[in-house]
Amino acid sequence: MLDISVKQMKYAVEIGRCGSINQAAQNLYVTQSSLSKAMKELESVLGYAVFHRSPGGTTVTKEGREFLQIAEEVVYKLDYLERQIHLRKDQQASINISIPRATYITYAFTEFFKEIQNLEQIQINFSETNSAEAVDNILHHGFHLGIIRYPDVLEENTIHTLQQKKLRFRRIWTFDYMLLVSKASPLASHSEIHPSDLHGYIELLHGDTSNTFLPERADGPGQEESGKRIYLYERGSQFDFLSNVPTTYMWVSPLPEKVLQQHELVQIPCPDNRFRYNDILIYHEDYPFGGYAEQFYNVLLQTKDEIEKTK
Repeated sequence: MLDISVKQMKYAVEIGRCGSINQAAQNLYVTQSSLSKAMKELESVLGYAVFHRSPGGTTVTKEGREFLQIAEEVVYKLDYLERQIHLRKDQQASINISIPRATYITYAFTEFFKEIQNLEQIQINFSETNSAEAVDNILHHGFHLGIIRYPDVLEENTIHTLQQKKLRFRRIWTFDYMLLVSKASPLASHSEIHPSDLHGYIELLHGDTSNTFLPERADGPGQEESGKRIYLYERGSQFDFLSNVPTTYMWVSPLPEKVLQQHELVQIPCPDNRFRYNDILIYHEDYPFGGYAEQFYNVLLQTKDEIEKTK
């Protein structure tokens, strides 16, 4: 009997999909040396090379194609079985979701929770993270849902990647980033903002939004103009800085009016936006979308509609 592990098969499938050991290592969150070692061990057991390595990249050998066809089927069925086990364990009212650091989404989730808070049994796992981890959480960590954000120029690339990973999606919103400042900021009186207006001001950014799922970081308009930055690792602290340091600003998706009033903030449009951005709700094709997932999705759409009415 061949001594081949599921991990080795998963590694091989990802290398075959990417055509690059380096990219596969990034997607799998392992080192390139560990991945190369695992492939050498796999090929030693098989008795033939699965991949041909060259300076131009990694290609699949003839024998490797036959192996990968079988490995892909095995990996898919095992992943399916794992997800079904997670779903059976979560028969009580539960929702596991990863979202970007976006205030309107958190606001919508609290509104959703108000609707279900009187249930006798409920378990929520609510994680604020980047798009790469949102995808990984669904594929490998038992999460039901995720929300990812990407610029419209990466629409085709994003949808293609989701399809490859057997993920489905529902659109939430396409929007322009807004400048968020305190009502006490000198910028608060502007009807629109331009990058040149931000000279000397301090930009706030989330410091842990590295995103290997997409090839380009979702920066705000004119971000390269800023010479002063503060990197934050907890979303709530952004309001402390904005409210108490009038020289700070942040690029954000549009906020609900209630949140703006609560923290005495102003959001200002920027006609120089480089991209429009998309937020979409993702889930695995095996996940029976409905119930609480659909209820939350509807609250997201209602929140989006409310914000658009006040803009």
